[in-house]
Amino acid sequence: MASYVQYNATMATASMSMASHSMDQHSSVMSLSIDHHIESREESIEKLRASLIQYGRSNDRRMTLRCLKDAKFLSYIPLEAPIDQSGVPVSELEEEVSQETVLLNGILLKPRNKSETKNVFTNYATNSGCLEMVKALAQILCENSAMNENTLYERVLGRIAKKSASAEVSDKLNFMMGNTFLVIKELSSEHMPKTFNGETSDLELYNTGGQIQMILESRFHYGLFREKDLIINRPWINLLCSIHERTNLSTNESFRSLTIKSPSLY
Repeated sequence: MASYVQYNATMATASMSMASHSMDQHSSVMSLSIDHHIESREESIEKLRASLIQYGRSNDRRMTLRCLKDAKFLSYIPLEAPIDQSGVPVSELEEEVSQETVLLNGILLKPRNKSETKNVFTNYATNSGCLEMVKALAQILCENSAMNENTLYERVLGRIAKKSASAEVSDKLNFMMGNTFLVIKELSSEHMPKTFNGETSDLELYNTGGQIQMILESRFHYGLFREKDLIINRPWINLLCSIHERTNLSTNESFRSLTIKSPSLY
């Protein structure tokens, strides 16, 4: 009987050792996979940069578009947590947001100078419409939450205000695509594609179990310019950049990513 117990103990120890070894091997494989993924992304960026230098110098738009399409990593670029806007005065955030066109929980809100006479939510299609709607919604959402409505209002404004996010996109684009022959510039409204429908932010806010959740899609239009394009202020290639963010505003934890789309080859 004693030998039987000893045998079982030995087998258990061996089994645990094998499981531990298996976990170590799995961790090593995962680590190598992550390292390879990082190296692959870095190599892809270097390949793109080299191609853009070559085709920008030779003024080959078709091959530039092709290499942008081949850069699959542009469909998902992970981003860090958003820059903390708590140090920015609320009045400054409000001024910035008041100029944005926002689709908030399915309601289209435009600044006064962009409002139309039809197909617009009449009471809120003004330069302060988005602010009033966010205030009202924050009050409703916080009724069944421990979160303070003013804190929620300020956090949402900090996400909709696009100045810091725009700078973040500019840095990414310049790192990946900027060179001696190509300049990255954010486009003014008159140079945006005609297919652009005007919404620069698509925002959803809701309460789930007392936690305030947010889904935000922010759009930015940029252009690749060659030297002669800068003179006539017309982009050589248009780029649509979208930041997708899912955030628990109660805990202020978020997941963000950037997608960069270029025009079709034909």
